[in-house]
Amino acid sequence: MSDLAPFAARQRGLRGTLGWIWTVLGPFLGLILITVLFAWMTRETGSFLTLYNWRTIAVQTVVVGTAALGMTAIMIAGAIDLSVGSTVALVTVVVAMLVKRIDPALPGDLRSAGLALVVAMVLGVLVGGLCGAINGSLVAGLRVVPFIVTLGSYKVYRGLAKWLASSTTVYVPAESKAWWLSRILAPEPEPRWLMIAPGAWALVALAAALAIVLRYSLFGRHVYAVGSNESTARLCGVNVPKLKILVYALAGLATGLAGVLQFIYMSATGDPTTADGLELKVIAAVVIGGGSLSGGEGSVLGTLIGCLIMSVLDNGCVHAGIPNPTQDVIIGVIIVAAVTLDRIRRGGS
Repeated sequence: MSDLAPFAARQRGLRGTLGWIWTVLGPFLGLILITVLFAWMTRETGSFLTLYNWRTIAVQTVVVGTAALGMTAIMIAGAIDLSVGSTVALVTVVVAMLVKRIDPALPGDLRSAGLALVVAMVLGVLVGGLCGAINGSLVAGLRVVPFIVTLGSYKVYRGLAKWLASSTTVYVPAESKAWWLSRILAPEPEPRWLMIAPGAWALVALAAALAIVLRYSLFGRHVYAVGSNESTARLCGVNVPKLKILVYALAGLATGLAGVLQFIYMSATGDPTTADGLELKVIAAVVIGGGSLSGGEGSVLGTLIGCLIMSVLDNGCVHAGIPNPTQDVIIGVIIVAAVTLDRIRRGGS
């Protein structure tokens, strides 16, 4: 037995090293492979590798990426949220309705500056946070599986969005749209030195802040601890119910911001049917980026790369003329492959 101990230790070390390499480099290598593939498929037109197209990809990543950052924290904590798309739709409707109500009551100077838009968007983010806090409270208070709780809230929030909008699209009048609104997610940013849209820079800043919190704060360590082993974390003094509520609330704020960005992306429109299936793209991005459905693992950088992979797939399929059904099959295969590799990395547990 003593002769086998060093060999077993080396095997565990090798498995850990390979797991780290996959977690850090796997998604990035996948992104490079997909990029090279679509570059080859569109080599005759050359449209895929243009600077404008990659700026467009950055814009297309913003909404999914912002929501995925919140989902990253939730999945690290060993939970899940299926109500993301419904929350985004609800936020777009709320923001549009608030702008239509607030803007006419403002003086001319404040109207031209877009004060109603600013107030409505801030309140929209808070609505997202409230939805997240409700989810977290139900998960922690009722001790029901997060899948079931958020499946219910998925229907509730979508129904609430349709009820508020009377099942129609809510349009913001042209005179209520400030000059700066269209520039937030413009593929051609102004000023040009920004390189990418201001909304994309906001995603980068949010990602950096979340990465710092998860890596260096006590809260972040508790999130990983609860996702790794909730019972052990509870015995170590972590207030698990309070932590879950806080994680869901913070993720809800990120989803609310995603809803605001979706509102902007749709040219200041509230649509109760928008973002249908967004939660699947968000979860897929986290899993592709190295996050585990079992909890305790995940990274902000991996999630961002996963989001880019999803956006590159969407964009590349369009440029390559690949139909939507085939695109769905490709994404499904990638998700299954990512989960399978995660199980292999965990030693088949």
